Amino acid sequence: MHVPDSLTDEVKKKFCQLIFDSFGSETINRILCAVLLTCPWYQATQNERGEQARHNVLFIVFVSHDHQFLAPVNQHVLDEDFVIDKGWLYAVELYPFSHFLTKGKSRCTEVLYCNDQAIVYSDDQWNRLRSELSYSKVTGLRGFVEACKGQAVSGIGKKGKDGKFRLKESTTFHQFCDSYRLQHHLYSTTQGIPLCVQVFDKESLPDIAKEGFHLLEQLYKDPDVSKRDIFDVLVKWRDSTVDSMKKFKHTDHTEVEAIVGRWQMDVRLNGRQLSVDRAIGDEFSNLTKLMSDIGGPVSTFQPEQILLVARAGSYLYGLSTPTSDIDYLIVYKEPTKNILSRCKDIKDNYESRGPTKELEYGAYEARLFCEMLLKGSIIILELVFADDLEYMSPSWKTLSANRARFVTEKAIQQYLGILRNNFAMLQNEKHIGTSRDRKLFYQIFHKEDCVRSLMDGHVPNVRCTGELKEFIMKVRTNPLVGEFSRDVLFKIVKDKIDNLLRDLAERPGRLKENMDYKLVNDWLLLGVRGITDSKS
Repeated sequence: MHVPDSLTDEVKKKFCQLIFDSFGSETINRILCAVLLTCPWYQATQNERGEQARHNVLFIVFVSHDHQFLAPVNQHVLDEDFVIDKGWLYAVELYPFSHFLTKGKSRCTEVLYCNDQAIVYSDDQWNRLRSELSYSKVTGLRGFVEACKGQAVSGIGKKGKDGKFRLKESTTFHQFCDSYRLQHHLYSTTQGIPLCVQVFDKESLPDIAKEGFHLLEQLYKDPDVSKRDIFDVLVKWRDSTVDSMKKFKHTDHTEVEAIVGRWQMDVRLNGRQLSVDRAIGDEFSNLTKLMSDIGGPVSTFQPEQILLVARAGSYLYGLSTPTSDIDYLIVYKEPTKNILSRCKDIKDNYESRGPTKELEYGAYEARLFCEMLLKGSIIILELVFADDLEYMSPSWKTLSANRARFVTEKAIQQYLGILRNNFAMLQNEKHIGTSRDRKLFYQIFHKEDCVRSLMDGHVPNVRCTGELKEFIMKVRTNPLVGEFSRDVLFKIVKDKIDNLLRDLAERPGRLKENMDYKLVNDWLLLGVRGITDSKS
């Protein structure tokens, strides 16, 4: 865990070339920094043998392209590409790095405040953060303090039944050094001094730390030195440091998040401008009243954030009755500045549902909406297929104008899933004699008609009309007797589903398989987020 003497400026140039070749422009946008992370305690307590570096980590922070960072997928999926951990190589995208840094993750803090010798590459924007964000603000974060305090011991110890930590016998020399490194960070924080990120003078350590240092030196030369003694010294140093922190004042995390957030947004925009939302005139007066009626978090949004408001359920299908529930679906957008500057995940949906609610709603942020749309969620697809909704923003109308591009095999399969599920519940008579039973029937008739339209390559009729509507309303409201008895209706839906599956299998051709990802991604990036290519 050394910065090898061989890491000269010339060698750094070769390192940089390898890094830039590995992380090409098609893979990422650009690299902010590359740092060789070391452990000062490992280096200080043993002699370097030749020029071989041991346990070093090449830590890289990179910026993704807009279409990657703003992709209509959930954060878990992004993390699979945005955090690369190979042991010797750790590469992390700008957002996870910002999140980890503001949470107080020690490695990210070490990377930001490492010594110049360990920096293989850094650009001007990275250097700007190093100069603007004082180390004391980050090391003073409760997350950093608690992580160092806990991990210094828990990494090599285990708690017994009596609550005391005892050494794991399998602990290696460099694991001891890592634990002492974390404890040293904790100690430095209490003293208001910079992190220990390079080889230090052991005379600057408190006496208890010098004792541990001496034992580690002995352990490196003689494996029979008592590891338990080294552990006990570490625990004593940790406990004495914790005792001295009783009046320690932690950094306000919102202050750090604000600095890192502004920097992160500047890095992402890189001189470009965000388009400004414009008011749409009289439509807003109706929209604000609608938002107020829905209430909850929806009423706190700015009108410009609303992309769509739709009365959902049977009302959307033209099949409502006076006793039908009032259920709204809202699609909104989080302000782009909040997305680009976030240091933690942003809540992307709000729901208020239940039998005691007079008015129900579900509000979905644009990214989540797009994710659900690409997966073929029927509730979401029907919003795109439908007309004459309560409120449609200009950007929504742009998406809706391309609705035919969502007529796909995936859509058919999703509709078939509802048909099969409803039929199974009718078959097991779980809801027999209830209004839910009627609803299962009418949904099958409605969805079967939608699949028929999709099979022919047409956008389905979300709102029922004509004979179909007349028939379904009789199912919804008439007594289930005679030609509308449950047994008769069950046979009808069974025949409809069987015939539908047969006709699907006998089709001469298929629709395109999946939703148009590029269309959705472009709409989210340009139409919703408003990120342009022009620079100021």
